Amino acid sequence: MRSWGTRQSLLVLAAALAAVATLLAVTDGVRVTVGGLHISATSPTAPATSSGLAIAAWWLTAWRARRIARDLDDAWRLIERNAPLAISGIAIVSTMVAVWFGTYSASGSDASGYLSQAMMWASGKTEWSDTLASLAGWPARFSISAPLGWRPALVAGAQVPTYAPGLPLLMAIPHAIRGADGACLVVALSAGAAVWATGTLAARIFDRTAGVLAALLLATTPVFLYQSVQPMSDVPVTAAWIGCWAMLASLPGGRITTGGGLATGGAGLTGGSILPGRACTAGVACALAVLIRPNLAPLAAVPLAALVFAPRTPAPPHHRTIVVIAFTIPVALAGLLLAFLQWHWYGSPLQSGYGSANDLFAVANVRPNLFRYVAWLLATSPILALAPIGIVLSRRSTLTWALTVFAATVTASYLAYYVFNDWSYLRFLLPSLAVAAVFVGGAVVAVLSRMPSAARPGVFAAVALTLLAQGVSQARARHTFDLEEQQRGIAVLGPTLRASLPSSAVIVSGEQSGSLRYYTQHAIVRWDDATPEEMRQALDALEAGGHEVWVALDSWEEPLVRQKFASLPLGALDWPPAVEAGDTHRIRVWRLADRAKFLSGQRTTTERLH
Repeated sequence: MRSWGTRQSLLVLAAALAAVATLLAVTDGVRVTVGGLHISATSPTAPATSSGLAIAAWWLTAWRARRIARDLDDAWRLIERNAPLAISGIAIVSTMVAVWFGTYSASGSDASGYLSQAMMWASGKTEWSDTLASLAGWPARFSISAPLGWRPALVAGAQVPTYAPGLPLLMAIPHAIRGADGACLVVALSAGAAVWATGTLAARIFDRTAGVLAALLLATTPVFLYQSVQPMSDVPVTAAWIGCWAMLASLPGGRITTGGGLATGGAGLTGGSILPGRACTAGVACALAVLIRPNLAPLAAVPLAALVFAPRTPAPPHHRTIVVIAFTIPVALAGLLLAFLQWHWYGSPLQSGYGSANDLFAVANVRPNLFRYVAWLLATSPILALAPIGIVLSRRSTLTWALTVFAATVTASYLAYYVFNDWSYLRFLLPSLAVAAVFVGGAVVAVLSRMPSAARPGVFAAVALTLLAQGVSQARARHTFDLEEQQRGIAVLGPTLRASLPSSAVIVSGEQSGSLRYYTQHAIVRWDDATPEEMRQALDALEAGGHEVWVALDSWEEPLVRQKFASLPLGALDWPPAVEAGDTHRIRVWRLADRAKFLSGQRTTTERLH
């Protein structure tokens, strides 16, 4: 017990047990089955006690050897030395969490929009055929047969996506191999990539320990956790943007150090330190970000400007020009592809599936959005508010200024965007929050640098455990780890309907319109988009065309349908549904032809799916 190796093991063991105790304290515990063996851990008492005993054993042996201060100083050096491994470990855990708690479901408009577009790309098509548009007597407004996530094409008889093509293109091959399960892995891998890039960027600007804290902070940010388990674009676009910045950041060198030897300011981006290959990789990451979230495409000018105006260092002739070209080519190609698709789909290279900029942005939105975003941020991730301190304490460089401009512009653009009322719309700011995590890591390191070296490991561990506890508890309170259960209904219902519906069936739906077309491949009629007169015309045309009508609604939609279509048999919903799915979030499906049978006294049964 007198060797440092043994005492070091005690400190590492104590830290690991403290992390386990923290997780158990803020969750319901862990219950898994491996090979038929049930394993569960629910109480933090045992690991917390064991952690305390390990600390006590270390202290006793270190006190006898008169090496308490030396051991703590060595522990800090151990943390610094293994920080890159820790950053990679946090990234791997982030991916594992996203895989384990992933919804793997095309529930709702966003998830179904991305997954159905991925299916479209995997099939080699650029649009979806609208089989209802050619029906005699069909309403003139074709949008009622376009599910959420889609809109009528410029040419009658086709539909095109409203969502940007970047994420579906990344999902296309995995979707072709493993369907929704494969496509959702793209988001899970993006979660790990975003965490790794954030930690690496902080390490290159400040110091390795700042990188560990930044990676941990992003990985435990509630909205990041919430989005990493769903097939949506927020985490992938964050991974692309921060990956771009991490590639552009020069390797550490020429650090500013304090008397204690802790780096408090890292090297900035310098023109001579960026190799063309790294610049091209950064450009590919930036190109992906542009394709995933086109409304932020103008921000590609920020990393480009950082390259152009970076301080000059000794380098071969024309090196900077080559670097700029290497970065620009993939971004320009992505811009051309995006412009072509938008022209093909919407009639203008500058038109998005959501509409024009005038439709999306307004100065009047700034004030309500500001109050909402600030309130949501303080409620879920208050430590990110320390980012300005990190900006002030960081060494002024082209890179830190460029990152500040980038994060501020992302935030400003979404302040003027639509006003939403759910905390999860903090997801729009995830690229900014990742940058904030970088600067918060730097701010904490600046404080640590002013402490005695023997105090740093304990404070570092306390900060890390606090981040873990606060982030996971807030994510759990917002049902992040229950999303799979909540969305299981549509994932079970969809394949069941596909196997049982006749080929002529058409589904009337709203919130799950995109989901049901994705799963069943059947035509859709949007009740929420159709007027009562349009719905009457549509039902008459479907009956004349020999189509069987089914109605699929979330429970909250049922009273709205009854009220809107009270004059139509469809709006009555006064007969038993044919299928009912979901436990916490119920979806019911009616066959319209069953109503007459039920009213005439025939018995109808309901199949319940769980």
